[in-house]
Amino acid sequence: MPIETLAEKKSRVHSVEFWRFAFMVILALYHLEIMYPLAARLMPSGTTAVEFFFILAGFTIAMSASHRLTTSDPRKLTTREAHGMAVDYIKKKLVAIYPVLALGLVISLVVIPMIPSLQFPAFGSAAAEVPGFWARLADQLRTLITSDWEWLMLVGTPMGLVQTPGTFEFAAPILPLWFLTPLLVVGYLYTFLIHRKYDLMMFLAPLIAILGHVFFALNTPISIHFSMQMGIFDAATMRAISQMALGISIFQLYRYMIRREWTLPKKILLQVFELFVIWRFIDLTYQAGVGINNFRRIPYVAIIILLSFVNVTFLSKLLNRKFMESLGKLTLSMFIIHFPIAVGYFSFMWRLRFRGPGTPPGGYQGLPMFLRRTIGMSEFGDPISISIADIVIYIGTTIIVTLLIHLIIFGIKSMISKRRNKTEIETSSL
Repeated sequence: MPIETLAEKKSRVHSVEFWRFAFMVILALYHLEIMYPLAARLMPSGTTAVEFFFILAGFTIAMSASHRLTTSDPRKLTTREAHGMAVDYIKKKLVAIYPVLALGLVISLVVIPMIPSLQFPAFGSAAAEVPGFWARLADQLRTLITSDWEWLMLVGTPMGLVQTPGTFEFAAPILPLWFLTPLLVVGYLYTFLIHRKYDLMMFLAPLIAILGHVFFALNTPISIHFSMQMGIFDAATMRAISQMALGISIFQLYRYMIRREWTLPKKILLQVFELFVIWRFIDLTYQAGVGINNFRRIPYVAIIILLSFVNVTFLSKLLNRKFMESLGKLTLSMFIIHFPIAVGYFSFMWRLRFRGPGTPPGGYQGLPMFLRRTIGMSEFGDPISISIADIVIYIGTTIIVTLLIHLIIFGIKSMISKRRNKTEIETSSL
């Protein structure tokens, strides 16, 4: 590969962090709406927001490899060195994932079972049989150790997918963790290959992305659910393979675009195109059912990422603020803990409005009007779309819990660092 110096941005692009947070909010609202009446959902197929994170991962892997090859160390890596780069990728992800995952499991397995009002409401005759804390804790632990993936893929455990004949039930405390295992496994593979055979991967990535997109469109006419079997893989792995390849592909467009001179007329045209892409994505997501739109959205997601990194449009520059980086740093933690918060929020609001499980609709007349149209139902029990109150309370709670988790992790790391420094000083003084 010819040695070229990329005209990369000298400062970090923060606009993509805004979109990272925005897509996380879409995903969080989608998981909350799982418990709502189907007719009232705003995003019945919002799970494809996950594609944003797969595409972004592929893009950043390619960017990291290209930067190393064109600046710091242009020589060809050996197999051992490429393996080392892939291992470093895994280490960085695990360091970011496991502290939050550990606290997320504590919240899901211990804290939530301690608060009866956060348990999913039972109905009919089952409403009178509310299990105690120890029974709820035992049930959560049982789900953890008997979930589909067991301990083999700990990052993806507990999947929480309980499939028996005639049933399809989510029973685990942290459902969305399926995403993290293919992110690690496929990310390791691509990191190794792109550092070892950069030119070959730049050639193969668009082919893999296109074939993967066609494969999904032909084999999943209804959904791209993570648990579907696709040959020797499940859909989660296939989604990671094809979408991360798409991220590598659009990185090549990024390299071309940042070398161009963007005059004002060209910036205006590109801005119009970006606004069209955002509008089209929203149009294909808002109240769009599960189906072919799952695949039609994906190219628009890739373009949003591409234009954010190119950072020449007026919107991208408007969003390119340091504050956006703080929002982006919250997304992984929000991803891990938002689902138990969604269940807790729905359960709490149900009991607050309907005076307890099994009670007919009617709600507390003393509740503020702001809260009377929540959890997908009007005060008369009619199905309605997610309300502003739902969004504000649920997303606000998720952000607050995420910040608390980050503070706890920071405090623990600070204590460990201080203790380590103290030990080193004592050892050096001997």
